[in-house]
Amino acid sequence: MQMRWQFAISVVLAALLGAGWFQWSSGRDGAQSKEPRRNSGRTVLVLVEPAVAVENNVVARAIGTGEARRSAMIHASVSGEVKRIDFEAGERAGKGRPLVRLDDTHQRLAVRLAAVAVKETKRQLKRLEKLASTGAASMARLETVQSEVESADLRLAQAKADLRDRTVYAPFDGILGMTEIDVGDRVNPETSIATLDDRSYIKVAFNLPEEYASRVKLGSLVTVRPWTMADRVVEGSVSQIGSRIDPLTRSLKIEAEIANADDSLRPGTSFQVRMSFAGRTYPSVREVSVLWSRDGAYLWRAADGKVEQIYVKVVRRDGGRILIDGGIEVGDQIVVEGVQGLRPGQRVKTRPFSSGKVSAKDTDKQGST
Repeated sequence: MQMRWQFAISVVLAALLGAGWFQWSSGRDGAQSKEPRRNSGRTVLVLVEPAVAVENNVVARAIGTGEARRSAMIHASVSGEVKRIDFEAGERAGKGRPLVRLDDTHQRLAVRLAAVAVKETKRQLKRLEKLASTGAASMARLETVQSEVESADLRLAQAKADLRDRTVYAPFDGILGMTEIDVGDRVNPETSIATLDDRSYIKVAFNLPEEYASRVKLGSLVTVRPWTMADRVVEGSVSQIGSRIDPLTRSLKIEAEIANADDSLRPGTSFQVRMSFAGRTYPSVREVSVLWSRDGAYLWRAADGKVEQIYVKVVRRDGGRILIDGGIEVGDQIVVEGVQGLRPGQRVKTRPFSSGKVSAKDTDKQGST
């Protein structure tokens, strides 16, 4: 008997609990079903902003090495003993400036002897010209002396050239490097005297992936950042383009020039190189206007006093904005603020996003219609 009573009490309690749960669940579902109906007739204030057109610029990055605009290793033209060094390392030299002078004693004597020979042959030529005019000298003799004058002039010019070779000159404007020679050393054409670099511009050589080969042009803008100066960005332009793709690296050799007026950059410096290429144009919206669901990214578009849920594809993020693709046109009014609780087809009152934020007070003022 006791077992029957316990079983009966258990059945009654289970029935009471089930009825209570059913009543609570029905009331909750009814409240939720009433909420959309209550909100469906409500006009909500939202802040909107038009989608703008932005090019999806592609950025190519590479590592480049700096070179002087012009660079030369200075050598003497002839062998000889160093008599004078007229420069110091790091000094700026103009084109044609004497840098090193070799012993030129014999060359100076040769110039003087050649000058004397020129003077003597010209004196003889002048005398024979007078005699030939009176018939006292033959024309053959006159022509011989004329040839001797020409030969003497050539020997003098050669002697002066030999003398000039005893001095080493700067071939162009630039900055001189260090030298390992000293007065008294004997040098020859193989001896390195110093380096000379024209650093007014720095050439940056780098390799660009072949996919961009058809886009790069002479004069294309290049942005470089020295690895040792992370806060400095310098702009330059493409000055030379290789003629073929390297079959091993699948890249194209490019050379760009950047100004170096303050002489702060040195040949051999490594650079981070950036080149931008214009791509397809996409609508751009504020990042906060893009929402996410299980089906992907979407946003709300306001039109004719209502909102529409549009699923989109994110192309690229760019400084607080997102480039999107699919279903949105440039100029469409996109809800930026006030997206909470929006449903497709809901009536809205729009205000430009630049006018301020949506407050609860503003929303309540809309009321039910």
